[in-house]
Amino acid sequence: MSAPQTHKIQRLSETVANQIAAGEVVERPASVVKELVENALDAGATQITIEVDAGGVKRIHVEDNGCGMSREDALLSLERQATSKISTSHDIERIATFGFRGEAIPSIASVSRFQLMTRTADDEAATEMLVVGGTTERVVDVGHPVGTTIVVRDLFFNVPARRKFLRTAATELSRIRQTLIAIALAHPMVAMTLIADGRTLFRLPMEDTLADRVRVLLGDGVLDGLLPIEDTHQGVTVTGYISRVDFVRGGTPEQYIFVNRRPATAPQIQYALREAWPNKERRPVAVLFVDLPPEEVDVNVHPAKREVRFRHGNWVADAVAFAIQRALTSTLRTPSAPSVVSPSLTALTTPITGTTIAPLSPIAPLPTPQMPTASPVSTMPQPRQTTLQLPEAPVNPYPSLRELPTTETVSFDPPPPAPEAEVKPTTLPWKWVRVADLSPQGLWLVVTDQGYVTVDARGVIERIYYERFVAQNEPITSQPLLIPETLRLPPVDAERVLRYLSELEACGFGISSFGDDTFMVDALPVFFAHCAPKEILADIATELDGSGVRKTLDAWRREVVARAAAQAAARTIKTDSVDVAERLMRELAQCEMPYTTPRGRPTMILTTYTELLRRFRR
Repeated sequence: MSAPQTHKIQRLSETVANQIAAGEVVERPASVVKELVENALDAGATQITIEVDAGGVKRIHVEDNGCGMSREDALLSLERQATSKISTSHDIERIATFGFRGEAIPSIASVSRFQLMTRTADDEAATEMLVVGGTTERVVDVGHPVGTTIVVRDLFFNVPARRKFLRTAATELSRIRQTLIAIALAHPMVAMTLIADGRTLFRLPMEDTLADRVRVLLGDGVLDGLLPIEDTHQGVTVTGYISRVDFVRGGTPEQYIFVNRRPATAPQIQYALREAWPNKERRPVAVLFVDLPPEEVDVNVHPAKREVRFRHGNWVADAVAFAIQRALTSTLRTPSAPSVVSPSLTALTTPITGTTIAPLSPIAPLPTPQMPTASPVSTMPQPRQTTLQLPEAPVNPYPSLRELPTTETVSFDPPPPAPEAEVKPTTLPWKWVRVADLSPQGLWLVVTDQGYVTVDARGVIERIYYERFVAQNEPITSQPLLIPETLRLPPVDAERVLRYLSELEACGFGISSFGDDTFMVDALPVFFAHCAPKEILADIATELDGSGVRKTLDAWRREVVARAAAQAAARTIKTDSVDVAERLMRELAQCEMPYTTPRGRPTMILTTYTELLRRFRR
């Protein structure tokens, strides 16, 4: 008697097939929000309200005023590959809508308790459907305005293995918020509201221009640092904004890239953005819209449609690169020349407003470093028009290459070093140093016994300030503000500040949340006593967010101190004094790590005489 034949291949049930599809389309609550909001946009909605509870795991409510669906269309929407966006295979090559596969609704309904209410303008009654885990339990007539409302409860209730991979409610809410910000930037003419656990996170009105939406979502400070882009190359249109070269944003800057108004990217776009941006050490803030004929782009590459593929990728890369370069060269406002300053100045005059900022009084000045004195040598000439006494140094075979007039806007008269101060041996490899020239770009040409050194003035000041702050080795102290400041941050920055509120308080910030992206600041770390709280909070929160990992309090402290050093270096007066530069080089020589800034940028580049002779083939 032969054994019964068994079939190894079998057809999956519709429920299992939908749950498998949900694994590709529905990764987390933010994926559900993205799919439902994009369906609302395809339906012509001009007002969309999103409500979430517990980071979207407990409930997601999306309501729109789009065209709605009839009962027949609503029932069909629950079936896989049922869509109104395409009808033939040729339509796949010309996708002009956001959703087109017909998988989002059945996939979401298969892993949640799903409720849909919808009505068209021609229907007297709306249709309500209740689906639990992919099984339709109720279809009835209800009252509902024109449009569609979808409520997703208990996401992944029947797939516990997938639910346990979700993050905390705060993290999932952050993902939802970022998803909606990207969609809102692409559709400024659509009003959007996000409500989380009964609290309104943002309420975006219909805006006339992209600039208005950028201002609301990213803030005036970011918008002021952006340059408009508008260019067409080989049929590819690139519009939006790119940050100025001199605009610095801490941490990982926001980059929003859209292809035919869809939040997506491609390797060619990322490559062009990196190549066109001149500052290779920092990423720019970017809001880029790449528009081209639908048949030139394949949006069906990624299940979640996050990445696209181009028929002529080189054309797209060239268009993006040309547009960015043109914006930087034709519209870029030339910044004021970087300047050199001693950290011990009695006052700092900001070049923009002309206001005077008091010095960082809690930071005691470092003693003037003493260079080792060699056997019979001549001394360096005394500085011009200053009371600073430079120490003796070995003979410099390169006298001053040219006499620079002293044009400091304030006097430079640091206090004398403490007599009992112990001077550390220099950490730099040369025996003597001579600043030969200063460039308007904030670079110094320095001559030493080892070779020529190109020095970044701002980097030097950052390193000196940083080691001054760290050398205190004391807990961060707060300085109360005379008048507490109430400020409202852009949604992106407010969410980051809320996420790191306890860490910011441990680092010396006195800050409390009033809701609706509003905070009250009544104290700042002593390092930031003379800085604008709004600028500091947004920048530091971005910096901390970019670290991506939880840190010890000491690591947070050093992060804040590094930011303070950068702020101190940025708020300098104008001067082109060689003597001040030489003084700073002596102070730099006493630092533990003089070769880099606190963030790892080089402070100097040494070209040795050996290397120069080799290049001259001598």
